[in-house]
Amino acid sequence: MHPWAGLPSRQYLYSKLADHTGWDIALLAAETWRDEYGTDIQAVAGQGMTTELLSSPIALKGNIPLHIFIGRLRRHVRDFDPDLVYVYHEPYAAATFQMLRAVRAISDIPVGVRSAQNLLKRYPMPFRQSEAYVYRQSDFAVAVSDNVADVMRRKGYRKPIEVIPMPVDLAVFRPSPDRAHRGKGTLRVGFVGRLVPEKGADTAIKAIADAQGSDLVMDIIGSGPDEPRLRTIADALGVRDRINWRGALDRTAVASAYSELDLLVVPSRNTARWSEQFGRVVIEAAAAEVPAIVSRSGELPFLIGQIGAGWTVGESDHEELARMLLHLDTDRITLSDAGVRARQGVEARFSDEAIVASLAAALSAAAMRGRVARHG
Repeated sequence: MHPWAGLPSRQYLYSKLADHTGWDIALLAAETWRDEYGTDIQAVAGQGMTTELLSSPIALKGNIPLHIFIGRLRRHVRDFDPDLVYVYHEPYAAATFQMLRAVRAISDIPVGVRSAQNLLKRYPMPFRQSEAYVYRQSDFAVAVSDNVADVMRRKGYRKPIEVIPMPVDLAVFRPSPDRAHRGKGTLRVGFVGRLVPEKGADTAIKAIADAQGSDLVMDIIGSGPDEPRLRTIADALGVRDRINWRGALDRTAVASAYSELDLLVVPSRNTARWSEQFGRVVIEAAAAEVPAIVSRSGELPFLIGQIGAGWTVGESDHEELARMLLHLDTDRITLSDAGVRARQGVEARFSDEAIVASLAAALSAAAMRGRVARHG
């Protein structure tokens, strides 16, 4: 089950998993999902998809922790008759609890869950009860990082946990055939993400203003409720003409936009209830040979370490970020070398092939443990 697997961009990995293993795979998705920008998206099978797409209506579409499926779950499980169910969703989420209940009502097959929650949170009722049920009834888990796995262990999860990061599609996110602009001309910096305070776009804007003596410019790709405040900050700091507000772009357009950038900034900041759980834009940009400067927030510094290229700065420290930007503006060789190493790091650790192989091994092991448990 993957609630928003109705998006073709979320299906390709499972098609590759089917091709890699020869398994029959069915994806169960929401009939309609509302994305982070408020757009309703109908479930549709992507071109060339080699898995079966099942769908069900949901309530509270777009609400990741609270949405629930309206019927059909048991019917889908009976009709497809799987050997294993993998729920690509957080253990505390309502739909995860719902799916575990549906499977357990009719089958004792192995069921796994997936988590990216890297903060130790004690949820209010009924989420605490739902999570406890999922912890008891699931047979394995996939965590996107070691920190996430540690959180699960600290909360009492005693089943097998496999650490498998998010993948990047290297066929979509790739270096531009012509990267000749790097090394000369105006340094073009990019921010990609939703415009909300925790993503720290204001830190990036202030850093552009602090970078005196440079004509560097920044593309802001994304939209969100913080945009009016951010535009006011840019105007007050006199950098309106150095910022390109490009709005929200789809996946293909974002991939194309990376080819225009020299550098990505990801200045996220922790809050009491949120921390960067992975940093997908970092590996997408790295795949395009665009290295990143990230804040020391959540998983971001660990991700830079895994890639083997990039830089870190303090949370909300626009002055440190400005100094780094100025340094890289004058040292384009270091910048270019980091881009090449970033691509190499992503190829080694985050390619579809690497993630598919890890996921196939994890699911195969879980299925085998299930057969042994049932038949001895």
